Amino acid sequence: MTAEQLTVRTTVVTAEVAGLGGTHWSYTTVIADVPEPLETIPNRESSELRWVAEDEVAELPLHPGFAASWGQLRVVTASLPLELNPPR
Repeated sequence: MTAEQLTVRTTVVTAEVAGLGGTHWSYTTVIADVPEPLETIPNRESSELRWVAEDEVAELPLHPGFAASWGQLRVVTASLPLELNPPR
């Protein structure tokens, strides 16, 4: 997928941690529109990857960190206009 095929609507920092020695860690969720579902690519931290309708996410056994931020993400996505045919 190229950058031209992707429309980033916003980013949301859902977790931040200050570590020892001045280190800083954050988890940022990117909310974007694409013309078709992207391939899911697992890594060593993945337990399951699949596309799910937004209205069905809260019914799943989510990772505790993601579950804690899901309400905030729903509010953000509800306030963003959805471009059905974004300019390219």
